[in-house]
Amino acid sequence: MKKFFAVFLFLFVLETSAQELHAIFKNNQSVDYWNLIAAYKKIDAHSDQMKLIEYEKTDAGFPLHLLVINKKKDFSKPAKKAKNHSTFLIMNGIHPGESEGIDASLLLAQEMAYGKLAIPENVTICIMPVYNVDGMLNRKKHTRVNQNGPEEKGARGNARGYDLNRDFIKADTKNTFAFYKIFHNWKPEVFLDNHTSNGADYQYTMTLIATQRQKLGGKTAELLSKKMLPDLYSQMKRKNFEMIPYVNLFGKSPDENGYEEFLETPKYSTGYTALFGTIGFVAETHMLKPYPSRVEATHELMKCIINFIENNTSSIREAKTNDELNYKIATDYETNFKLDTTQFSKIIFNGYEAQKIPSQLGNYKRTFYNREKPFSKEINYYNYYTSKLKIVLPKYYVISKGWLTVIERLKANQIEMKKFEKDTSFDVSVQYITHYDCSSKPYEAHHPNYSIQTEKQTMNIKFLKGDYLIPTNQIGSRYLAETLEPKSEDGFFAWNFFDNILHAKEGFSDYVFEDDALKIINENNDLKLKFENWKINNPTKANNSYEVLNFIFKNATYKDVEHNRIPVFRID
Repeated sequence: MKKFFAVFLFLFVLETSAQELHAIFKNNQSVDYWNLIAAYKKIDAHSDQMKLIEYEKTDAGFPLHLLVINKKKDFSKPAKKAKNHSTFLIMNGIHPGESEGIDASLLLAQEMAYGKLAIPENVTICIMPVYNVDGMLNRKKHTRVNQNGPEEKGARGNARGYDLNRDFIKADTKNTFAFYKIFHNWKPEVFLDNHTSNGADYQYTMTLIATQRQKLGGKTAELLSKKMLPDLYSQMKRKNFEMIPYVNLFGKSPDENGYEEFLETPKYSTGYTALFGTIGFVAETHMLKPYPSRVEATHELMKCIINFIENNTSSIREAKTNDELNYKIATDYETNFKLDTTQFSKIIFNGYEAQKIPSQLGNYKRTFYNREKPFSKEINYYNYYTSKLKIVLPKYYVISKGWLTVIERLKANQIEMKKFEKDTSFDVSVQYITHYDCSSKPYEAHHPNYSIQTEKQTMNIKFLKGDYLIPTNQIGSRYLAETLEPKSEDGFFAWNFFDNILHAKEGFSDYVFEDDALKIINENNDLKLKFENWKINNPTKANNSYEVLNFIFKNATYKDVEHNRIPVFRID
């Protein structure tokens, strides 16, 4: 009865004041999937300024929904938006156990549908009721063990066990391909991904990740850091939900040594959206705070973001348009960002004293945050990153039509490509892998490659009719560089898409090749000299038949030229 009452109130109470939010969620409940979609369908039926759209199905076979809110009843994709109009995309439930965004977004949509909150004239609001439908359907009482409510919540993994917030660049799931369609159809200027977190204990209900400014770059990053973030922090403080940057510390208090800004690489949602110049936020409410307060804080943050967009649309559009033009003419791209510990900001942090007290379970001391000893201190906030890889962009990339999984992802990201109309050959720049390490443990169904080194060569390659020529003078140039360049830490090589090249397909039989190798050496003076020098410099290897024959094999015309060669070619 208690659960039914909470859901009944959630779906049918239309007067949604801040006080009544507490009343709706006082029973520590969150709406389930079926009631959530029913509520959105009811909103769609009630308001002609809102439309609930079904997109491709997720891994569990259920469609991904998107509620589009538009004052002028324009629900077509905004390919040619007015200069004073922006799109705000809200994602909820990528981790359905972190359900504040699911509930708060429904409240926001209800308020707008029933006239309790004005629909902005110049902002299209797109709400994903829940992204990880699969995980929300896997509803449990005993997930997220440390979280203070709600009583029941979804599971983190999707139907195939993937953490969807690690999948945006590799796209192993149908969920991600559905997101690609939504993102590229609606081309949002601003994106919000609602989450819950606990890196330490502190006084704040809401913490915030903003797209890292050195990585985002351009006019958009400047607008974000100098204008938008100060405005959002000020608005939330006035609403009694003072924020702090996301606290990513475990077992330590931030006042010990300060803490660093979270770097969202492209496998994460906002790291991916930054590749296309979209301002991204991750709302991280503190999971030890009461659930009603967390829902209310998320609800208020979304209203603050909408308010800023509404009042600054022209500036936002101008910045993004300027950056997109620069993406088309860019000559280089910086990635593989690392924290610069020599630079930091000073922030006031409201926390609790962290103490080490004896554990009652074992012979060690545990961390205990003493809420009887709150503090407010100035601490170091390390929020400056530098790029460790600068990629000089080619004029074109070329890839064989046979690399289907890569081409499928390029097309889903609306990358402009042209097929060769006939077989052709020409000189291109190729890259050989000279060193890499591989993770020994699986991570999201992969064994990622890292510490990658390459060697460049120029080579004449024959391409077949139907192979792809990919220009870099397009908005997706940053995505291309991030995914196709082998040294990128979140690229396709890092995620094992090209691992087939790491295994040689050609070889030799030593008892046969011995005679051939001798003939090759005797007929090639340059190779013979190179071979003699090699033996002098490698006396141990010179005593090994395989090493000797392999040296000649690799340096003669018989070597497997595809071995370790990245199958993405550059026309510089």
